Amino acid sequence: MKRRVGGLETEFGLVCVRSDGTRALEPEAAARELFRPVVARGRSSNVFLTNAARLYLDVGSHPEFATAECDDWWDLVAQDRAGERILGELVQDANERLAADAQDARIHLLKNNVDSEGNSFGSHENYLVDRRGEFTRLPRYLLPFLVTRQILTGAGGVVRDEDGARFVFSRRSDHMWEAVSSATTRTRPIINTRDEPHGDPGRFRRLHVIVGDSTMSEASTHLRFATTDLVLRAIESGRALPDLTLRDDISAIRAVARDLSGRAPIPTADGGTTSALEVQQRWLDVAAEHAEPGDRDEQDTLETWQRGLDAVRTGDRAWAALHLDWAIKERLFEQVAQRRGVDLADPAIERLDLAYHDIDPERGVFAALTRRGLAPSILSQERIERARTVAPTTTRAHLRGQVVTAAQDNGVDHVVDWTTLRLTRPGAMPVQLLDPFTTESAEVEALLAEIRAAGGATEPPLPA
Repeated sequence: MKRRVGGLETEFGLVCVRSDGTRALEPEAAARELFRPVVARGRSSNVFLTNAARLYLDVGSHPEFATAECDDWWDLVAQDRAGERILGELVQDANERLAADAQDARIHLLKNNVDSEGNSFGSHENYLVDRRGEFTRLPRYLLPFLVTRQILTGAGGVVRDEDGARFVFSRRSDHMWEAVSSATTRTRPIINTRDEPHGDPGRFRRLHVIVGDSTMSEASTHLRFATTDLVLRAIESGRALPDLTLRDDISAIRAVARDLSGRAPIPTADGGTTSALEVQQRWLDVAAEHAEPGDRDEQDTLETWQRGLDAVRTGDRAWAALHLDWAIKERLFEQVAQRRGVDLADPAIERLDLAYHDIDPERGVFAALTRRGLAPSILSQERIERARTVAPTTTRAHLRGQVVTAAQDNGVDHVVDWTTLRLTRPGAMPVQLLDPFTTESAEVEALLAEIRAAGGATEPPLPA
């Protein structure tokens, strides 16, 4: 599939603390305060926005932002960054209300995967695949890639085991329990097989990957999707592929996380061994054969992929420590530990890890590093700001965004989801959009005309 639609669902950690660091509000109460303006406007804590993304409270009082469908991975990164800003405004508004009520309480949203109590929450990737393809064939080839991808796109962090505290590529890896499953929380697989295509079920299927880390770096987020897309295209080509099937995916994913050299032997199903670097290099070489020579974005992806692998292979972190989350964080932790004369087990490092993922532009560590040129800022501010209110123009999201915008501007009650648009009035007929690549629809034009005819909007859309 040369042109693929994808999306990213990010669950945010939420904490509300007093000035002394103790808990001020339970997560449920803090989430209600955070989403108060969302519920007031949309009469629900589950809404679609004018940029066609979905904002909602997930199980466990986790705020979640699901990007609109994108067929350009930099558009997806822009939507992801826009989601941070949308939620950041809700945090700011909530904290101002708490301060006005003279409450010693401040809400923080953390774009990470693991909290201080060891709970894990998701950053789920979605990729459109052809229903006619052999879906059961995908995991055989995709799993070794996903198990080892963390040496490029992991968020980094510190774990404590029998050998003490150590830095790892990904803390999320310790929370995966199956390779493939239809469950998402009970067994938490690398690949989720629940069949919800959000499109024509006769043509499409959705590949749901839930192993990824929440990444702050735009470069890391882009690599997650761009490299996986290239690997999927190679698998879908039907050509001969490297069989790198691992003997035990779950044991391997934990071992890879702890091996910062990328060279430790990983047992394979055929009785041999491989390594994280070997798996990634093999897939990069195969992907290069399927990439378009004249496609600048694809060639940039291959070059960045190689740079990331070289950083692991050589131990020279100079480039990676300015671009990839795990390497940025590794350098930061080493510097702070050395300056303070502590080791990685010190609580100060754990607090720093959490602060790295704080989306507050004034208090978040990643934001501070970006301002100092120590973390990447690739997309223009204009592109991110536009993504806050305007949907991608090359997928079905364009039509959903138009309907939500018109309905909010004209004060017309409506209900939308990924495939359906309708007004909440007697006799209103739903408009279905089962093709994620659709950007024009006579039925949607008629629906927009009906909305505009109703008129009467008095409030701006949320949360522009």
